[in-house]
Parts: sequence; structure tokens; C-alpha cells
Amino acid sequence: MLQRLKDNFHLSMITLVGVITGCTLLPYALYRLATGSYLVGIVDLLMIAVSTTSVRMAWRTGETEKPGFLMATIFCFGAVLVCMELGQDALFWIYPLMVFIFFLVAPIKALLLLLLMVSAIVSIHFAGQSSIFNTKVQLLAFITTTLITCIFAYIFAYRTHLQRQELRHLASTDPLTGAATRYSLADELTAAIEHYQQKNMVSGLMLLDLDHFKAINDNFGHQSGDLILTQLVPLLKQMIRQQDSVFRYGGEEFVLLIKDIQLADLHRLAEKVRHAVWHQLSRPDGSALTTSIGIATVQQATDWESWLHQADVALYKAKHQGRNQVVIAAEDIPKAKQS
Repeated sequence: MLQRLKDNFHLSMITLVGVITGCTLLPYALYRLATGSYLVGIVDLLMIAVSTTSVRMAWRTGETEKPGFLMATIFCFGAVLVCMELGQDALFWIYPLMVFIFFLVAPIKALLLLLLMVSAIVSIHFAGQSSIFNTKVQLLAFITTTLITCIFAYIFAYRTHLQRQELRHLASTDPLTGAATRYSLADELTAAIEHYQQKNMVSGLMLLDLDHFKAINDNFGHQSGDLILTQLVPLLKQMIRQQDSVFRYGGEEFVLLIKDIQLADLHRLAEKVRHAVWHQLSRPDGSALTTSIGIATVQQATDWESWLHQADVALYKAKHQGRNQVVIAAEDIPKAKQS
């Protein structure tokens, strides 16, 4: 539980806002109902119910965008209704609400929602539906302070959003080759297993290792080895579809996740990859560069580790049998014979 909160910023924020909303609004809701202010009490209870439901939805599905937007919309709508009923007494709640909204949704959506909320409150006052402000000075002060709060909160939230994206990119992208890193591999493989279990969509793994790569680094230097790796990844990406992925698993080991593919087609693709490396890439001295590949489909996997292990065992067998070849995982061989 704590690990999920650490790993998922939006989930932690939705949970925090939900807890704060329940703890702070429940006493007020009960007080309003007890004193006959039924509209405000019902609105408070509605906001608590929506917060609780959204938090449960986010934890159950792992999605945070829709629950966060639902909470933000109901909060803004509820704030307008409470201001209509209570007038100035409700305005103090607008400012912490603004902070909450920027934690729940993307910065631009938060800004638009809050501008709509402030515009609605001001419009209700001018329409004479509720005397929210006693003087024009109070009205002007409210508009000015809310706009300043929105602008600075937006700038902070936007900069934070960009920094999180940059950190996520740095963590999930290999700086040398541009391939995805092991950081995102487990999530992608787990998602592929879930797609197979739910929709029967078969995905395949290729675990690729360049043959005698250590000798290249030892004899020609690491810069020469790095140059080969930077040439390899674009070649691999050219041979797969946009929906497929390339991960750098180790020094010269790469994982290719091929979605929606059967074993026979996976094997043919792996052979094409092997031939492409053999004929299009070379060592610094001009000799041929070869690769060994182990392949496995998702059908026999119980989790991402076991799936990757199947491909790893097949890769080891390809190395042991002389390298420069493709070997099918033992778990998939019965299906290969049938086809």
C-alpha cells in the first residue's frame, strides 16, 4: 500500500485530498443538517461521497485521471452552491479548494475549472440570486485574490508536471540507445499478461544478446561497443511495429515485446532480426556481428519474471549451441510442433 503511494503521485494526491475532505467536511455536514441548513449539509455529504468513491475507484483500477476530474468538478460545483447559500462565510473555503484542484487534475484543466467556478460565483452575485459580497471592494478583492492564486498555483503545478515528466523519461529511457529501460519492463510485461488473460491476446518476447560483445569492448574500446549499440536499437525499431517495444535489459542484452503475435510469426520475425544484425551491422574490424535470440510467448507465463526466464533459458541454449541462432522456449515447443 505504502509502496503504491510512493510510486504513484496522482494516486497519493487523490487519496490525501479524499482523506482531508472526509475529515474536515463531515463535522460541518452534520452541524449544517442539525441546524436546518439542509442544502449545505447535503452538498457537503455529496462531496464526501464522491471523494470516497473516487479514491476507491483509483485504488481499484489504478487510473487516476477520471476519478480526479470527477472530484474536481463536484468540488467546484459544490463550492458555488454553498456560496449561494452561505454568502461570505463560504468564501474562506475557496482558497484551499483551489490548491486541491491543482493536485487532482492537469494544470490547464484545473485552471479552467477554477475560472469557471469564480465566474459562476461572481455572476450569481450580479444576478441578485445571492448577496455574496457586501461591497464592490469585497467583490474586487475576491476576484483579484482568486486570480492571483490561480495564476501562481498554475505556474507551480505546471512546472512540477514538467519535472515529473522529465524524471519519468530519464528513468524509463536508456540515455545511450534511446531504448526503454528495465524500469518500465515489468509493467509492460505484466500488462501483456493481463491482456492475454482478459482478451486472449497473445504477445511474444525476444531476448537478444550480441555474440562475443565483451571481446569488442576489450579489443576496440567501450566507445566502439557503444557505437554498435546505438546502431542496433534503430535497426530493431525499424523491424517492429509502433505498438511493440524495445528495452535495454543489460549491457548488450535487449528485450523486444511484440504484441498480438502467434509463435510462428514471432519465430519468423526473430529470424529476420538475426539476419538483419548479421548483414547490416559489423564489428570495428569489419567482421560480421551476430546475435543469439531466445523467444517465448505469453501463453505459458504465470508472471512477468517467469515469462522472461523462459526467454532467458532459450537464449542460453542458443549460446550453448553455437550462437547466431534463434531458440524457442521449451514451454512453447509443443505448440511449435503442432503448427
